[in-house]
Order: sequence, then structure tokens, then C-alpha cells
Amino acid sequence: AKEDREKEQSTAETKKHLCPSAAVGECRYGENCVYLHGDACDMCGLQVLHPMDAAQRSQHIKSCIEVHEKDRELPFAVQRSKDLVCGVCMEVVYEKASPSERRFGILSNCSHTCCLKCICKWRSAKQFESKIIKSCPECRITSNFVIPSEYWVEEKEEKQKLIQKYKEAMSNTACRYFDEGRGSCPFGGNCFYKHAYPDGRREEPQRQKVGTSSRYRAQLRNHFWELIEERENSNTFDHDEEEIVTFELGEMLLMLLNGVSG
Repeated sequence: AKEDREKEQSTAETKKHLCPSAAVGECRYGENCVYLHGDACDMCGLQVLHPMDAAQRSQHIKSCIEVHEKDRELPFAVQRSKDLVCGVCMEVVYEKASPSERRFGILSNCSHTCCLKCICKWRSAKQFESKIIKSCPECRITSNFVIPSEYWVEEKEEKQKLIQKYKEAMSNTACRYFDEGRGSCPFGGNCFYKHAYPDGRREEPQRQKVGTSSRYRAQLRNHFWELIEERENSNTFDHDEEEIVTFELGEMLLMLLNGVSG
């Protein structure tokens, strides 16, 4: 009798879990399956909606809609991107020799087209002042952000989504300067990358504000120039996306060191 009760409990527990076979197609056991067969999703047609878990149903439907919208948008994104010419090198971005160079550097405040490699070179130039290199090579409108993108984005709302998505992706990437607590990041709380220890704990925000101590400012300034020297001694364009972000953070640090807000 005890074994029967345990078997019933085990079966009841199994029935709470969705059948993996039914979720991806068809289950050969049908009504005799020991797992729970979910309701069919109207978007993907698969039996993946848990009958008794409202949160799971809502999350799946949301994810399904996002995938559907992305799939629907993809042909239009390719269509509007495929013939665009970089305003610096004058090459069609999608026809560049190296596949890794077939990406756009989306400027946050103007709609001129640049490939990522060219805008990275432009914003890393040492012979021009900051105001010039932060501006568009064509119209000279200043953009605080350059966002790497496989597809061309022009609408302001879409750019904001792209910026937010990119920041979120960076926030989940470990900072190589913090190095899980073994190193020191010159950007502190302003760093876009993740500052976390090996056990998953996040770094506590630094209490001392940048600029309140001349000694602290000097330490940050030394960190910054060490970073610049490291960049000079490496192949600048091996990791375009990281270089763009590092350069933006460098500018932010210099503003903070000079007591300039925002």
C-alpha cells in the first residue's frame, strides 16, 4: 500500500511537468503519457502553454510575439541595409571583403551612414579635439553613442531600443579590467560592463565621488593613461565593439576628472 501511494505521488508530481515530446511536435504516448500535455500556442502552434501556470503562459506568449516580430522585420531590415554606402570609405557596407566589417556604426543623433570600422577609427583619432571626433564625419552633429549593428537603424525610437539592448548585453558581460575582483577598473560605477566576483556577488558602489579628492583623481587619471597605452600597443580593431565602448567610457572619465557633469 505504501509503495502504491509513493507511485501515485510520483505520477502526480510528473504530471505537473510539460511533456518535452509534445512541446516540440507529437508525443507517441498520447493520452497515456505520464507528463502533462500543454495547450497549443496560437503563435508557434506547439503544445507549450502550461494549463495551470499563468506566469509561464504569459512569458512564453511574450517571447513568441518577440520572435515573430523579429522574423517579420528581418527581410525589411536587410532590404533597407543592403545598398547603403559608408560616408567615410565610400564602400557598400554589405559588400565589404571581410564579413566582420559588414556592420554599421549607428550614430545616436544623426542619420548618416558609417561602417563600424570607419567610425571607430574616426572617434579614436588623436589629431582632432574631442568635439570633432564625437561629431558625425559628414554633418558634424555630436553623437554621444555609437552602436554596432548588423542592420541599418534610422528612426529615433528604434535607436533608443538598440542603445538599451546594447547596454543590457554589456551589463551581462564581465569587465576585463575588474577581472572578478582581481583587477581594477578605471571607470568604477560608470562602467557599462559587469563587476562581479567569482561567487556571483556584485561589486559594492564606490562611496567616494569622482573629483572630491585630488589624490583619487590622480589615481583615476593614471588608470586612464595606462588604458590608452594598452590600446596603443594592441591591434585596435580586433574587437571593434569593445573599442567603441572603451573609448566612450574614456571620454566619460575625462569629463568626470575635469569636473564636467552629464
